[in-house]
Parts: sequence; C-alpha cells; structure tokens
Amino acid sequence: MKQLRTTFLSLAAVSLAGVLLTGCSNPSTASGTTPEAAKSSGSTAAVQTDAAAAAALPQAIRDKGTLTVTMSQSSPPLHFMAADGTTTIGVDPEIAAALGQALGLKTTVVSGPFDGIIPGIAAGKFDMAISQMSPSAERMKVLDFVDYYQSGSGIGVAPGNPQHLSVDALCGKRVGVLKGSFQDLKRLPALSEACTSAGKEAIQAMTYPDMQAPNLALTAGRIDAVYVDGPTLGYAIKQGGQIELLGEKDLSPVSIGFKKGAGLEKAVQLGMESLAKSGKYKEILDKWGVGTGVISDFAFNKAQ
Repeated sequence: MKQLRTTFLSLAAVSLAGVLLTGCSNPSTASGTTPEAAKSSGSTAAVQTDAAAAAALPQAIRDKGTLTVTMSQSSPPLHFMAADGTTTIGVDPEIAAALGQALGLKTTVVSGPFDGIIPGIAAGKFDMAISQMSPSAERMKVLDFVDYYQSGSGIGVAPGNPQHLSVDALCGKRVGVLKGSFQDLKRLPALSEACTSAGKEAIQAMTYPDMQAPNLALTAGRIDAVYVDGPTLGYAIKQGGQIELLGEKDLSPVSIGFKKGAGLEKAVQLGMESLAKSGKYKEILDKWGVGTGVISDFAFNKAQ
C-alpha cells in the first residue's frame, strides 16, 4: 500500500488560516443556546426547500421550525472549530446547514465530545447527529440512521515507520483512538482479539476526547500509532503533521443519527437525495477535499 510521508512541522503548530478563508457563514444557521453550542459555517449558495422532504417531517419538528444538530469538536476537515472559538467549520456543519435548508428549517450546530452524542440525543437535547457515526447494531438499539458519506479508518505512524509496523501487525503496541468511536468500540478490539488468539500481546488502546489528540500524542512519542477516521488523518498529514499514513481499512458508510422512532428517516433521505440531485452534496465534499466519499444510496438502518 502506498505510503505518504511528510517532513513539515507538527500538527500542533499548523495554522488553519487558509481553511478559514473558505468557511463562509450561512444565514440560515444560528448560534446555539447552550454554552457548548457553536455557530456553523455553511456553503455560500442557498439551498431551496424540497417540498416533499419538508412534508415528510414529523409535525413536531415542522411546528418548531428548527433543527439542532450535534457533532464532535475536533475532526478536521469533517468538523472542527475555527480560530474564533465559536464557529464550527468543515464537511459536517455544511451538510447540516444544507440539509436544514432542504427541509425548510433553521439549523443550530452544537459541538461537544463524541461520547456525549448518543446520551444527548436520548435526552432530547439534539434532534440529530451528523458526526461521521458508523451505524452499528449496538447503536441502532437507541438511534435510527440514514447513511450520508463513506469513510474508512486510517492508521498512522511516525515518519519513516521506525517500528516497522503494518496495518495488521499492531500487537502489543499503544494505539490512539477517539473515545466512543467505531475504532475504539469495534475495530481495534477486533484487531487486539486476533493478536491474543494468536498467542501475541494485546493491543493497548489509548483513548482521547477528539481526533487531533491522538495525532499529537503520536508526534510526541507517547503512542506508537493512531487509528482514526481516514479523512481526518489524511488532512492532518496534508496540513504538515509529523505522521505517515500506514494504510486504510474498513471502508464503510457513516450516517446521520436521530432518536429511535423519531420518524425522521423519510425526510432525511429525501433531503439528502435533493442535495445530491442539485449538486450541493458533492460540492460540499469536494470543497473540503473528500469527494471520493460520495454515496448515492442514503440507506436507512443499514448496520455495519
């Protein structure tokens, strides 16, 4: 598998100035009403309301007229905080804003820790999550899902791969993952079980609150590898992180999640289909350099 190397400064010192120039505010996106709420940058061109999608919304959502979307705080280029500390920019906030417009709703983006998303939706704090969440069977016990993007897991090591690791040879190593992520809950445990079944040492999972933290820990030599969303790892490398892409695994859809039985699936599917038909969906992905993750089937509750 082709290896990508970088010799620039560490990710911690990278300026996001160039990225911020592309993140324009969206007039249909409001700042949140809770302390952790953040404004979202949307794509510049307005999206027309799709009548069929709007009509498919549950009456309570139509009456409220707003959509509160949550996502984790630091996974560039998917979703991350701008320099002002209040504006969330990236793929997911722009998808959220565009979907809200397609549904005829005003959108609020609220960012926070990834492992707080499901409890927050269950408690009624948020209407949905657009946060690169994999639709696992376990998560489907409490949430319903509509696919909106395709992503793999990236495994990164120090430049030059000094420990001569491979994507399937991480036994006994310290591997950084996002707390509560699919890599944390399913992918890495499966790799570790394969190690112990073969009589080798288990993988040491090191969990972090956001996806930048394990990259920084790798740069500092506190862990041996990272196992995070492929687009986030690729973005870190392109922005000058001292990380080498070892390889990618487990390409699969990620989904928009909402409370089980909320009745949002038809509206979300029709809204995403409208964005795809208009070209807005692909436009957003291409803007952030992740156009290869485009999908055409916005499937409902298709467990991975």
